[in-house]
Amino acid sequence: MLVTVVNYHFFSALSITGVTLMNLLVVVIAAYCCDFLVAATTAFLAFLSINYFFIEPRYTFEVAHLQSWVVLGCFLIVSIVISSLVKQLKYQTEQSLIAKQHAQFARALAEKLALATDVQQLLQDTCGLLQAEFNRPFCIASFKDNQYALSVTDFTMPDIRLFEWVSANGKAISPYTDYWTESITHTKQWLIPFSRLPSADPILVIDKINDEDTAEKFSAIKSCVDQVSQAYQRLIQSDKAKQAELLVQEEAIQSALLASISHDMRTPLTSILGAATTLQQPHLAAEQIQQLITLIALQTRYLADTTENILSLIRLESNQASQIEMDWQSPEELIGMANALYQNRGESLNLVVNITESEQLFKGNANLLVQALVNLIDNAKQVHAGLEPLLIEVAHNDGFINISINDRGCGFDADFGAHKIKKFTSGNAKGFGLGLSIVQAIVNLHNGILSFRRRDGGGACVILSLPAPAIMQPSELIECLIKT
Repeated sequence: MLVTVVNYHFFSALSITGVTLMNLLVVVIAAYCCDFLVAATTAFLAFLSINYFFIEPRYTFEVAHLQSWVVLGCFLIVSIVISSLVKQLKYQTEQSLIAKQHAQFARALAEKLALATDVQQLLQDTCGLLQAEFNRPFCIASFKDNQYALSVTDFTMPDIRLFEWVSANGKAISPYTDYWTESITHTKQWLIPFSRLPSADPILVIDKINDEDTAEKFSAIKSCVDQVSQAYQRLIQSDKAKQAELLVQEEAIQSALLASISHDMRTPLTSILGAATTLQQPHLAAEQIQQLITLIALQTRYLADTTENILSLIRLESNQASQIEMDWQSPEELIGMANALYQNRGESLNLVVNITESEQLFKGNANLLVQALVNLIDNAKQVHAGLEPLLIEVAHNDGFINISINDRGCGFDADFGAHKIKKFTSGNAKGFGLGLSIVQAIVNLHNGILSFRRRDGGGACVILSLPAPAIMQPSELIECLIKT
């Protein structure tokens, strides 16, 4: 009506062509915003309006000229065709948006399933995705303490008999299956298990089902649940495999530890007991007494070091080891601290240190790194031959701070690497073989690399590499502290 008034007021300026186009625009808008019946009605009313107000003779429904008939006929046909095309375009656009949303949901679900590493997080994330996609309350029912419990509190609890039936049969409950009981499922809920076999696996519960929830929607949800179920079973089997592997490793370590204790700890204990028993005898010469005391001290220190190594390895491999404190360290100071430990023990250390960048700092834990250096130096001392001193080199190369310990021993095999380090396995007649295992654990905590190579001229070179991204020059550190 408003368009007719405007056309009537400005008819002299618009002419019959402008009036026709204005009414055609109204028909297009009606076709886009309303259903087809309203659009067709609008086109017919516009046809009558043009005929009555603007076609000669005006204010009648008669048509005086053939040209006017052509204008009215073309307007009616074009308006109806455009209305049909606009509705079709709108429908296709809506379907395209729906398909896009479904594709985004499918991609998000696939990413969650592919990247999932935790079972509970997988169930929580996929439940949220399904709820957003299908616009219905979703909930996970997990079997705990011999009964099913829902993951959220503000959710209608289904009849316990439904859980028992689904768990025992591994089949879904909905109006579109043969297992729907209206008297029990009065809350109109769907229950879909994560396993097709009788099990205590989680069950997906969908609430507030109405008549709009068709069999197609149920099939779509069940298809998604089948995909989630595959990822769920994969994680469960992966966890079981890891637990089995850990159990085998623990049993192997315990067997190796018992074998090593029975062999390597019995010998020093026997020596200590024999020396102590001999000291109880009267009339021993002072030289004999000193030799026995020295033997007891050496064997006791060996047992103490061995015990400390075992405890250190246990601590490093525990979950608490990931919480170690890191601070800026200097390689020169760490080597000095290791050298001081030998001096406090009263042991001589024939050592040469070569540092190419003395001012280089990096992030690390001083106590652990000193322990790693001491273990590597101890290993080098045991195999070192000749009068040439041990050599420690520090260099910054290829994005790493490399601290290498060089000896003139027998060296490593050509294919030896960190992956061949085994706990409680030693190449010496005496010892648990824990030194390199502890060093490897410390390096792993620092996100570093432990590598081995043959030294030019004979011997071995063990390289402890710490990543350069955590490195800061002293001048940069001072500038950072000033800004702070």
